[in-house]
Amino acid sequence: MYQDYDKAVEKVMEYLERNHYTSSIVRTYQRCFRLIKEFFKKNHDYYSHELAMEWLASVTPGLCKSTFKTYRLALSRINAAYKNQEIVNTKAVYQSQQNYQNLDPWCRHLLDEFLEKMSSSYVVSFLQTLKIAGARFLTYTTRHGVSRPEDISHHIVANYYYDDRHDSYKSKDVYNGCIRMFLRYLVALGIIRSSIPLMLDKFTLARMVFIEELPKTEQENFHQDYSQILFSAEEFYTRLGEVSFLVVQQKYSLTMRRTFHNAWKELFIFLEANELGYSKEIALTWASYMKNYTLQWKTFRRAMKLFEQYLKTGSLQPKTVYTYQSDPADDLPKWCKTDYDLFMLHKKKEGVAVSTLSMYRSSCLRFLFYLERTGIASWDIVTPEVIKEFHYTDPHNTPEGKNAYAAKIRAFLDYLSEAEQVPFTLQLALSNECAPQVTIIKTLDDDELSVIYQYKEVSHKVMQLRNTAMVLLGLRMGFRASDITKLKLSDISWLQQTISVQQQKTDRFLKLPMPTEVGNSLYRYITMGRPETSCEYVFVAHRVPYDRLHRGVCLKALNHVLNKNSHGFHITRRTFASRMLQKDTNPEMIAEALGHSDDTTVMKYLSTNGEKMRQCAIPLAEITVKGGLLT
Repeated sequence: MYQDYDKAVEKVMEYLERNHYTSSIVRTYQRCFRLIKEFFKKNHDYYSHELAMEWLASVTPGLCKSTFKTYRLALSRINAAYKNQEIVNTKAVYQSQQNYQNLDPWCRHLLDEFLEKMSSSYVVSFLQTLKIAGARFLTYTTRHGVSRPEDISHHIVANYYYDDRHDSYKSKDVYNGCIRMFLRYLVALGIIRSSIPLMLDKFTLARMVFIEELPKTEQENFHQDYSQILFSAEEFYTRLGEVSFLVVQQKYSLTMRRTFHNAWKELFIFLEANELGYSKEIALTWASYMKNYTLQWKTFRRAMKLFEQYLKTGSLQPKTVYTYQSDPADDLPKWCKTDYDLFMLHKKKEGVAVSTLSMYRSSCLRFLFYLERTGIASWDIVTPEVIKEFHYTDPHNTPEGKNAYAAKIRAFLDYLSEAEQVPFTLQLALSNECAPQVTIIKTLDDDELSVIYQYKEVSHKVMQLRNTAMVLLGLRMGFRASDITKLKLSDISWLQQTISVQQQKTDRFLKLPMPTEVGNSLYRYITMGRPETSCEYVFVAHRVPYDRLHRGVCLKALNHVLNKNSHGFHITRRTFASRMLQKDTNPEMIAEALGHSDDTTVMKYLSTNGEKMRQCAIPLAEITVKGGLLT
């Protein structure tokens, strides 16, 4: 009567032995099969899986969780053996069967169609994983009120991700990948929105924003004038293909391309999930809000501006610089703002350097905001005592910095006196005196020079080639960092072996012979390290927009070469001058090489020549000392 059942039990037990299951698991299986057989005999019934599950339900209250799961899996496996089916070595088979069998008809029909479509492209084992994941997801959706596929929403997907539990993150990622495939199938059928499959990603969900879930104060940030909506979220997504192609054309790095793509993709998901269309205001608000979720939020904001460029011009201009913060000068009180604006315009017309203009700006703003904080509302009540108190409380790191700011503010007060706003003597309340000092000239020692030349010999990577060329230009030709970064390809004459430069600091024109090692380093960098770009400067950034570098890069290059941060880059220029002086080079020639107007500034390098300085020492033989140890 129970011969078929006994044979099925033998198959399962052989399977356990073949797969080296532990003795405790084997005993639990044996006990389960014995109890089921007793149950059937007691009720005079034949074996069936349905009756076996009824028996399991009746004994469940007396079982611990682990024993219950083992019994349930044992029933699944003996049912497969009883039907002469393959026994699969995974608990997920039982779970998938249970989830699949309990699906609503519309869910099962949809999943079957999906699996049928996938069957021509994937192996049976992966199709089984698709079935398990799909049934698991659809079971969750129906339990949470979804009665048709059109009801699958962004909220459902987000809640499923956080509620779904797995033994490992790897398993969770595999299942979510399968569910994304199923959701993309629904998108292709036109059943759900395009952004829903994109949303099922751990990084995207971590930054997902549902406006309705935000505090009311933060919801107001996204309440835009809907007349500014340019087009739907779906149309925004369709345009990403072209703008992504333009990003590739501009030779952005792979990392930047991926970051831009993720930013646009997540904006698309945000727009669809919150029933919004695209506008530049919403895009920038969303990108700024991302500062709460990612350190890359500024890159996200840059991506929004690139898309805005694409809409306006049909192309991208990577060199465009955007300012997102308001100008502090706009917050100046009316009584002083006009005078400040006229003064800055006056300095700009004088043709002062951009850096100097910036210092005038920061100095004057610091002074004017101090006056506002102290309650001053007109120039009439600005007294020498007020000026002195400001100067006393104004914080600076160095006396030189404090004096530099004071000089700029004094120029502003002088301008105001000419405009008859303040007395001429008011500027005298600002002191800028500094005690005279003699500094010891520091140069690179022999060990450091040896490190530089050893670095040159082993340089082969792109940044190493650039670092070497920059450092040698300072060390062997005495160029300032500002002149190195301003050096153009056209300034190098390979035939004459010279380099011409218009010094930024002094505006003097120099044409100097190019040492062989400098020429070789420049050639190696230009031909082997410099990116392909139309930029006219020799040294360029190695990422979009491949534009001229800031002079601070020269200091970073020196620090990389020496592997320490103990010097400023100007030490290479001082080393160049002192080495020439040690070789008995004429001071006038040194001054000319440095671009100085006369040789007086060269004299400070005399102290670096130790051998010659020893010859200047005054002997003590003629000095008579009485008493003490010397008598």
